[in-house]
Amino acid sequence: MAETLMKMYETMNAAAQQELYDFALFLLSRSKTEDDPQKKSYFGALKDKISYIAPDFDEPIEDFAEYM
Repeated sequence: MAETLMKMYETMNAAAQQELYDFALFLLSRSKTEDDPQKKSYFGALKDKISYIAPDFDEPIEDFAEYM
């Protein structure tokens, strides 16, 4: 399969080669998170990571006043 992919890659123009390369990087990064349970998100993953929340965070937004 690798030989077939390499032949296909060699027949592509530069833009298509770049797109294929980017897609391969995407697939590699996705496979790492699927295989590694430490990389998956979970509830509480950002606990103690938020350093600031504005005091008016829970206040109603003026733009949505007509819907409330």
